[in-house]
Amino acid sequence: MGGCGVRRLMLAALACAAMGCSTVIKTSSEDDTASVAERAALMEAAAGAAWAPWPKPSSSSIAERLTGGEPSPERISRDDAVEAYVDQLKNTTDGAAILMNDASRHLAAAKTLMVVAEEACDAASPRLSDVAILEDAIADLRETRTIYVASLKKIDAEKDMVEQVKRDFDRALKDLGDVADQLAENAMKRRADNFAGSNATVRPAGTF
Repeated sequence: MGGCGVRRLMLAALACAAMGCSTVIKTSSEDDTASVAERAALMEAAAGAAWAPWPKPSSSSIAERLTGGEPSPERISRDDAVEAYVDQLKNTTDGAAILMNDASRHLAAAKTLMVVAEEACDAASPRLSDVAILEDAIADLRETRTIYVASLKKIDAEKDMVEQVKRDFDRALKDLGDVADQLAENAMKRRADNFAGSNATVRPAGTF
């Protein structure tokens, strides 16, 4: 199933759960404990990838959600974020080098997130809510890529640097997208297996 199709199924399932039409499946305490640990690791990795050396745009609130921070009282646009970051870079001796170091930090965080997400794929109880965390992180990194590229152009960096940032982030985003698809498929499969198991063991009243 293609990535878009998997994610459409994921969103439909989450919407169904929000309306109260999902079946509650009991799990063992060991599974619950493992699930909490896996969720914590995924959230920590996503928060690491949400770091930014500029004010976060108001449309990108993953850092606030994951760290429990309060939303900024002022709405910050992408242009505001770029302007603030470029001002920082222009006050240094080599703004382009600093930007590339910052980008490398983001890419390393994205790699860590991918490793943690891959582990979540193999977990005993992958959940659709874990997929939502990963999807938020991917959207945030996509915004990060855009800000880096715009900032490089504003400080008149070499074209090779611009292309390298585009290429490196595109690869990281593709890898994370592939893992998100796999995590969604595994979560949907487990959900279907749980429903099938529930239907097989629960008999209507009056039947033998």
